[in-house]
Amino acid sequence: MQIIFSLRQGVAVLLCLFLVAGGTFGCAAIEEQVKAHPETALGAGIGTAAGMLTGGLIFGSAAGTLLGGLVGGLTGGVIGNVIEARTQDRAATSQQYHYSPAQGTMVKIEAVEVHPTQIRPGDTINLNMRFAVLARNAQQAIQVSERRQVFLNSSVVGDSTLQVQRMGGTWTSSQPLTLPANTASGSYRVVMSVTADSTESTQQTTFTVVP
Repeated sequence: MQIIFSLRQGVAVLLCLFLVAGGTFGCAAIEEQVKAHPETALGAGIGTAAGMLTGGLIFGSAAGTLLGGLVGGLTGGVIGNVIEARTQDRAATSQQYHYSPAQGTMVKIEAVEVHPTQIRPGDTINLNMRFAVLARNAQQAIQVSERRQVFLNSSVVGDSTLQVQRMGGTWTSSQPLTLPANTASGSYRVVMSVTADSTESTQQTTFTVVP
């Protein structure tokens, strides 16, 4: 029981830091969201290994299907479970975007970040995004794909996709990535995208690996 509680606290702190950086939501709301939804906390690292996929160890998400892996210079690293929380409900998100059902499915990434932005080989970074998703039917979940691609120069070295059902609203999603001990130093680019009903939103950011 103590282990699960500590894990939930850790998830709350991680999401809290991300939302403070985004400047939109408060930490208290996130902590309460995590406590109220234990399945959210379970995505932080509890689970069974799905096996070696394209050279990277990948863990399944508690809420959906996680596909992909690591190649090239990131082979041997670990892609962890996605941590997620709905930070605004459909009504608040609809009001924010002046949404009408006549618009059909709407997807918009509001912010992306990598935390920390500077890391050493063997350490773990978190690939974070906050996005809004809305559809005509307020009572129906939407099939959403969250994709995170990591590039070194122009080559893809990491590519993971979470396929999950989401209710309309604003979501915060974080995925840990542990780099292998032999990761090359340099600047890495992360492209994050969210797709629902053929509607896509994309943003990108960077992080640096130092010797």
